[in-house]
Amino acid sequence: MMQKNMRKICKTDYHSKRLGILPRGCRQCVQGRKTVLFVTGLCSKQCFFCPISDDKYNQDVVYANEWPISSIKDIIAEIRLCSSKGVGITGGDPLVKLDRTIKYIKALKKEFGKQFHTHLYTPLILVTENKLKKLFDAGLDEIRFHPDLDDKTNWHGLTLAEKFSWDVGVEIPVIPGKKKTTIELIEFIKDKIDFLNLNELEISDTNASRLLEKGFVPKNRTSYGVKGSEKMANELLKYCREKTRLRVHYCTTRLKDKVQLAKRIKLRAENTAYEFDKITGDGTLIRGVIYTKDLAPGFGYHNKLNKINKNIINKKLKKLKTQLNEELSISEELLQIDEVKPRLLTSIEIVMQYCDKIKNYNLVPAIVEEYPTYDGMEVEIEFL
Repeated sequence: MMQKNMRKICKTDYHSKRLGILPRGCRQCVQGRKTVLFVTGLCSKQCFFCPISDDKYNQDVVYANEWPISSIKDIIAEIRLCSSKGVGITGGDPLVKLDRTIKYIKALKKEFGKQFHTHLYTPLILVTENKLKKLFDAGLDEIRFHPDLDDKTNWHGLTLAEKFSWDVGVEIPVIPGKKKTTIELIEFIKDKIDFLNLNELEISDTNASRLLEKGFVPKNRTSYGVKGSEKMANELLKYCREKTRLRVHYCTTRLKDKVQLAKRIKLRAENTAYEFDKITGDGTLIRGVIYTKDLAPGFGYHNKLNKINKNIINKKLKKLKTQLNEELSISEELLQIDEVKPRLLTSIEIVMQYCDKIKNYNLVPAIVEEYPTYDGMEVEIEFL
C-alpha cells in the first residue's frame, strides 16, 4: 500500500498553487523577467482552445512580446528594454521553424551568456531525437511538451527528452470533462519528466466561439478563466500529491494578466520612460502628445499606422520638432519623436501650456495614458 504523501499544496503570492518548487522558467516568469519570443504562428496542431490572436494564428510571423520582429537585433533590444533574464519560446509550434528557433537560441546565449535562461513549448507531433539534440546543443535549458489528451500516439516522444540533461516538463490546459484522460497522462509521465504545469483554460477573443460551441463559459463576469477548470485543477493537484512525486504548478489566467504581464510592463516602463513621463502604479505612461491632424487617433487609427510610410512622416516630424523647439522655446529633451507611432512626445505641462499655439500649427495636442509596450496600446486619450 502506498504510504501517504505528506507534501503540501501551497498557494503562491502570484494567484496560483504549487506542489514543490516552481520550474526556473516559471520563477522568472512570475517576476516579469521573461520575454515571450513568438517564433512562428504556424503549427503542427489545430487545438480548439488555442488563444493566440488573429494576426498571429497560422501566420509565419515573429514577435518579441508585442514587437513584430524583423531581426535578431530587435529581439535583443526588447529583452534589454524589459530587463529580461530569459525567454519563453513559443508559437504556433517552434519546431515548424526549427532552424530559425535554433538560430535565435544560439544568438541569445552568445549575447547574454549561458546563464540567460531559455525554455520552449512544443506539441509532440514533430518531435524526434535528432531535433531535440539540435535544440539541446544550441543551448536550450528547459523544454515543455503539449501532449494531445485525445491522441496517445505521440506520447512516447516524451521519453526522447530524457536523453539530454535539461529540465523536461509537460504543460497542458485543464479542460473540464477531461479529468480521466488527464490522469492517464499523469500516470504515463510521472516517472519521465521533472515537472507538470496545469494552466487554467482561458477564453480569448480568438477561441471564444469555439469554446462556447463546446459548452465552455467564463467562471464569472470579470475572468477569462473557464468555469470548472479551477475545480478540476485542484482535484488534479491532490491526485499528484497522493500518487506521484511530480512538481506541479497550477497557473491561473489571473497570474498571466495581473502578475506576469503587469510586472514585465512595469520593468519596460522604467527603462523606456522619458523624464517628462509619469509612470502609474500599473506601469502605464501618462504623457503629453502632439499629433499631426491626419494621424490623430480616431476610427481605423491603428490600421492607418500600418499603411503609412513612417520614414516620410518622421522626416516631417523632425522639421516640426525643430520649429517648435525654436519658436515656442521648448528645450530639446522635452520634445521627442516617436518613430513607431509617428507623433511628438512631451510633458503634460507643455501641451497644456502651449495648447492654443500648438493648434495654430495645425497640430493636435492631447494627454495620453498608454502602455509602455512596443505597440503602445492606449488606455485613455484626452484631446485638448
